[in-house]
Amino acid sequence: MKSFSYVAAGSVGQAVGALQRAGDQGVPVGGGTDLVGLMKNRVVTPELVVDLKTVDRLAYIEETPEGGLRIGAATTVADVQYHAGIRERYPLLHEAASRVASQQIRNQGTVGGNLCQRPRCWYYRNTLTPCLRRDGTYCSAVLGDNRYHAILGGAGCFIVHPSDLAPALIALDAEVIIEGPEGTKRMPLEKFFVLPRQDLHRENVLKPGEILTEVRVPPPMAGGRQAWLKFRTREVWDFAILSVACQLQVVGTAIRDIRLVLGAVAPAPWRCHTAEGLLRGAQLTPDAVDAAIRAELARARPMTHNAYKVDLAAELMRRAILGD
Repeated sequence: MKSFSYVAAGSVGQAVGALQRAGDQGVPVGGGTDLVGLMKNRVVTPELVVDLKTVDRLAYIEETPEGGLRIGAATTVADVQYHAGIRERYPLLHEAASRVASQQIRNQGTVGGNLCQRPRCWYYRNTLTPCLRRDGTYCSAVLGDNRYHAILGGAGCFIVHPSDLAPALIALDAEVIIEGPEGTKRMPLEKFFVLPRQDLHRENVLKPGEILTEVRVPPPMAGGRQAWLKFRTREVWDFAILSVACQLQVVGTAIRDIRLVLGAVAPAPWRCHTAEGLLRGAQLTPDAVDAAIRAELARARPMTHNAYKVDLAAELMRRAILGD
């Protein structure tokens, strides 16, 4: 690991100031479960590490007057997992948090860190292999082992975003609060992530000096149903090969509203706008659901070893929507 300077920030302002002065050479750290590995492998070599766990009032789960939630970025995944209100009112978020890695990592890892993870692609994390995201000239996954890579949204780079919490929170219509040199920003979590065609070297919109400080979750759909499914190779300690988050509201036999998000299929959490548009106002029938799924996955462009993900996505989407 390359040597670096360390700052234990006492406030958000101190953290922003230190990161702003460091520019591209400064990184924030929460639980460190992702960053430390990247630094050990010299994939990320910062001059300055700013600790956010020492910032006062960045770890909390609070109910809003409107009946939603405010979750501090330094809140651990385990705190989300065991929060009684989340378990009762946001079961898909509870389930997503409960399936993140192992209990030890959930005890250490933070909500902000989970959303801001770097790619798990083995070509990106192995500095001996070419990687377009690491300033290489091509993506090694195209002609290499691409079993777990993107089938949607890839453009030169075919990573998949590894966060379990992100698809769940997007399905819940969450927003994020960002603090930086220009002040406070608020945006839908869906807009927080970027695809390679937007920026090849970043996974989110954070600029130097900016940090994610809070996630805001509105009240769940009245009378709605939630589902979160994750397929992985091992039952513990594994990232998703594919995941689905779904929140839908059914009145009678018709779908009034639906939010459907795929994880581990694209370089960013994949909001299924096509399927949602076809299903809003439609009858909740297997035929209608299958037609919407086919329309959504018609855009999929699998590579040599990951075509199975198209069928897997279809099956998990169907189960999540129909409640099978």
